[in-house]
Amino acid sequence: MGQRHFVYAVAERVIPIDPARVWSLLGDPSRLGEWAGVRLVGYMGTELPRPGHSVFVRRKLLRRRSKRVEIESWVAGERIVCLVHGQPEPVRFEMVINPEVGHDTIGTRVRLVQRFATLGVLAFPARWWVERQLERKMSRIGRAAKP
Repeated sequence: MGQRHFVYAVAERVIPIDPARVWSLLGDPSRLGEWAGVRLVGYMGTELPRPGHSVFVRRKLLRRRSKRVEIESWVAGERIVCLVHGQPEPVRFEMVINPEVGHDTIGTRVRLVQRFATLGVLAFPARWWVERQLERKMSRIGRAAKP
């Protein structure tokens, strides 16, 4: 079998919505289904997310088994880093939000980063595919966070 390489896929966008609204969507594990393309099927840990907290999700369209998403780090209102446990390596998923203040507007810069392992020959198409999925998540975040 070929050697596996880590690949980073990134999507970033300014959403013209107040950062508090965006955080209330992204920081609430019970709202994952509104933007992540997954369905929450259970959780383990505290009610309030913190490092070590795990949720179990299943893709909405596919009937595969559940995956465990573990919070690796959490900075309220700013950043969440998660590990999606699977084979052969966990996928690292990071969400970062920052306020974007204009002359008479406020928005939220959202950055999604996903790190995953793949065979070297598949790195380019895999990155393209994952970035496409991250862009879809961005669109759903914009729709779900609207007032």
